[in-house]
Amino acid sequence: MTAQKVNSILSFLVCLLLAGLIAIVLLTGKSEKKVDNGENSDRELRRLAVNTVNAKPADSFTLTRVYTGVTRAGQTLDLGFSRTGRIDKILVGPGDEVSKGEVLAELDKRRLELQKEKIDDALSASAGSAARGGMTDADADLVELDLEDSVLTAPFAGDISSQQMTVGSVASPGMPVFRLVGGDQLEAWVGVPVEVADELEQGEFHDLRLGEKTYSTPVTAILPEVDQSARTRTVIFTLDKSVSESHRAGEVVDLTLTRSKSVRGYWLPLTALTRETRGLWSAYIIEGEGEEAKVTRHFVEVVHVENDRAWIRGTLDGDVEVVADGTHRIVPGQAVEIKDESDKTSEAEEKKEES
Repeated sequence: MTAQKVNSILSFLVCLLLAGLIAIVLLTGKSEKKVDNGENSDRELRRLAVNTVNAKPADSFTLTRVYTGVTRAGQTLDLGFSRTGRIDKILVGPGDEVSKGEVLAELDKRRLELQKEKIDDALSASAGSAARGGMTDADADLVELDLEDSVLTAPFAGDISSQQMTVGSVASPGMPVFRLVGGDQLEAWVGVPVEVADELEQGEFHDLRLGEKTYSTPVTAILPEVDQSARTRTVIFTLDKSVSESHRAGEVVDLTLTRSKSVRGYWLPLTALTRETRGLWSAYIIEGEGEEAKVTRHFVEVVHVENDRAWIRGTLDGDVEVVADGTHRIVPGQAVEIKDESDKTSEAEEKKEES
């Protein structure tokens, strides 16, 4: 046998030996991995202490919503003269309280007074006299009306909220001089969703929070128009006189509406829910007792969320014991034990000390 053949045989044997060693290493690694996986599976199925909440089914739940509005005066009016003229007197200003019939402003009446004096002198002459110059009693009445229209008075008691013109300004019919707000009772104007407004009725009493107090107040009117920007309808409430006396227009008011929704389901804490795909959620239910206690996963639908809890419906039936928190540690079929009240108290105290 030549040296070349010997070298070839030795090289083949070395390669064969290396291949065998590599195979042994790979088989050993797979075996260890299987062992590890088995240990992990066993670890997952070990009994896990959990907090639970007992959930009871109901045919409906109460939905509470708060909507914000503002108080307004029962009467608000822009006041102006009904004839053209230069303003001669301004007798009140913003913030002034006025009574019904009180004079607020006057136009320059000198021309009208001279005209009235001329008409009166003409009418004092005998009938048919040339001194009358064609003047009649109707002319006197028209001048008298112009003189009355030259004086601006308050149509009701209230407060002057703003002033748009001053002495020397020329007023025209319809041009506001003051804004007067008044009335014995304030109104609360609150915007609510269209579907909510459709459920309200005139005369119903609801809770309105104004300042630090809550008042039961009737619905006075529901405006038909929809606010295009907010997509709401305005509901008007009339406050009692006693309430109106202690508050002002422009204050913020909160309307609390409570409605019942006929959907059978359960209240569960948000911490008991796990998000799944396609908008579904899941909750873990305890089945069995003692050492036989295990968890099963049930898919549920969240109907309504309120603070830290949710109203859900799904495949649950009757009273159920639900895992209250820590659902990320649980897999379906997990063996569990329910913590007693002393354990829960200790956990709560530890969390309080940490915070």
